[in-house]
Amino acid sequence: MTLANRSAARGVLASTLFALSTTGAFAQTAAENGFANAVNDPPPGYSGPVFELSHDYPAEHPGDCGPDDCPWLSIDVDFTTGVPLDWDDPDSNWNAYIMSMLDVAIRGQDPNFSNEAGFNTAPNGYPEWFHVPWMAYDPSAGREFAHGTTNERTAHLSDFVGSPMPNATPLTAMSNDCQAQFPHGFESWAVGVYNAWGGYAIGQAFPEDGMPALTQWGGQVVPRGLPFPDGTMVAKFLTTNATPDCVQYLEGSSVWMVNRHAYSDSTGYTCERALQETRLTQVDVAVIDPRSPTRWVYGTFGYSGNAEGDTVLERLVPLGLQWGSDPKTFPAVPRALSVPATESVLNLGIVPDVIEYEHWGCEGRLAGPVDNPVSSCLSCHASSFAAANGAIPVMGTNVPPSFGFSGICAAGGSAQNAAYFSNYNFPQAYPDAAYAGAVPLDTSLQLAVAFTQYATFANNGAPNACTNPNQF
Repeated sequence: MTLANRSAARGVLASTLFALSTTGAFAQTAAENGFANAVNDPPPGYSGPVFELSHDYPAEHPGDCGPDDCPWLSIDVDFTTGVPLDWDDPDSNWNAYIMSMLDVAIRGQDPNFSNEAGFNTAPNGYPEWFHVPWMAYDPSAGREFAHGTTNERTAHLSDFVGSPMPNATPLTAMSNDCQAQFPHGFESWAVGVYNAWGGYAIGQAFPEDGMPALTQWGGQVVPRGLPFPDGTMVAKFLTTNATPDCVQYLEGSSVWMVNRHAYSDSTGYTCERALQETRLTQVDVAVIDPRSPTRWVYGTFGYSGNAEGDTVLERLVPLGLQWGSDPKTFPAVPRALSVPATESVLNLGIVPDVIEYEHWGCEGRLAGPVDNPVSSCLSCHASSFAAANGAIPVMGTNVPPSFGFSGICAAGGSAQNAAYFSNYNFPQAYPDAAYAGAVPLDTSLQLAVAFTQYATFANNGAPNACTNPNQF
């Protein structure tokens, strides 16, 4: 398809799939909503940090990613061994690989990740990190005004200190008082950023009018700018309202004040928001690496006050890497046909001395401390799709269920598990015919939020009202 034809296709697709009005006011309203900083403004007299959306996306492709910005590409690793891997193998470079990712993600940041500093998108005086638009539209989980964090999965004490799951061992340190104090779990609030290569793609997918720009690739409707180009990196910083009294290894972590959900003893978290403490607990990083069978490599870190290091960022502990969803491993196949996972490598040596406990993901796949233990990093992200024909996405109905489904990590060989734990590359369709026509988003759950909120705006003209912010 020529550039001119692609441009024409983009115009046709955008008007066909997402049109609500042809007036200029509609486009301006989309821009105002899409590029808003937060769900609501700081209250009068507030003197703390105020989040500003970084959306001055690069207008041109940044070019090749050199060793300063993509050091992992020059580290010798093998993603195709086909055998279970040992993090501590002296001939491997897994630790060097993931630490090179972290070094880029935190370069120029406050080493203690303080509330006053937050995450700086322009550590050298010009934008280097960029945010996805349309994540301040949803009043339930949308961006708050202090640090731009959004509400993610609610974790429970068992996620941090043990549970009776097959891949976990309960710790005697589990506090009955904490369990009683937080029966509705701990909220996770996170902020994610893309580097210049990823920011270029986001700006192509969501130009200045705030409306998705779509084109076609091999007969598949896709966002303009995708797939994310070589050089792309995304980092996400996750916080929790769990306290060191409940989770000992959070001692000494950075404490942010974010405008998150207020708590009620009777109903749990409520739609009302208030400035409250939250602590850094997890950092996720993901990069494009052409050597990976899925093009992506995901890594995750957990904070531990027991780790060596004088600063918060020095006490981030690498937990593991993942570059595939292990489609030959249970539950993608029945137990009798399953082989051990070979597309994740886990830093098993950090438990229990440094981080005390880590639940990992389904059947030896990677997942972080506040992630769903019956899922995995890549299989969750790989299910990022927008609904066909501009419909409002509903997970499990017109887009894949990213955050779990009945029988996940249990019903071996089921169609849902086989699809969820499969490996496929953009722009392939999701390998479940139930979601035919869904628009692939190249593993970006943030883009999935953006498309969901834009579709809500385009179809309803207003966001869905907050009713129950408890996310399980």
